[in-house]
Amino acid sequence: MKGKEIFLDATVWNAYSCSCIRCRMASSATARSNSLGPSDWVHAALARLAKQDIQEVRVEILARDLRVSKGSFYWHFRDRADLLEKMLALWEDSELAWLGEKASEGGTATRWAQFVARSTDPVRLRTEVAIHAWARGDEKVAARIAAITRKRGALIAEVLREVGFGTSAAEGWSEILLLICLGWMERASRDPRFQLEGRGLGEVLSDVILAASARSSGSNR
Repeated sequence: MKGKEIFLDATVWNAYSCSCIRCRMASSATARSNSLGPSDWVHAALARLAKQDIQEVRVEILARDLRVSKGSFYWHFRDRADLLEKMLALWEDSELAWLGEKASEGGTATRWAQFVARSTDPVRLRTEVAIHAWARGDEKVAARIAAITRKRGALIAEVLREVGFGTSAAEGWSEILLLICLGWMERASRDPRFQLEGRGLGEVLSDVILAASARSSGSNR
């Protein structure tokens, strides 16, 4: 009989001894465990990461968060490393999808407003702050973040060129804006008293664009 059938059929459970590994995994949380899929664990892991740090993304903690048995984790993942990869991939895919599709919709002003809104969303910021902190101890994570950062820079430069900046100026100011975002996240990751206020960062980004525009206009761009 297949493992899945054993897991779902309560009458079959009664035929097995308590020494059976699947019986040991059974608990009052069995019904809930059965209703959860890999995405539930991944989203719980991202939530835990945003709330604390990568060291707290552990199977036993996530099982507690989801109110299921720790053993049910292994129905969906090989091990913790498998979960971490899927968690990072979900975040990465979401960023790349937005940069490749949503960021190209609408006019220049709309695209910039969307970029600022996304970059300063408090929930998203907390997750990204935690991912950047994770990257400080993992070169592979850092490399994947760097690839996304380059794509963000290209988007900013494109928007600046569309509003009249020359290629060199657009690329230069794009780097400055990215550094502001990264510096904001870096401070937030190291200083617990620093407030992740999306509106504050959004105002800074807009002020820099206005200053850059005025400077470029004064020098005929």
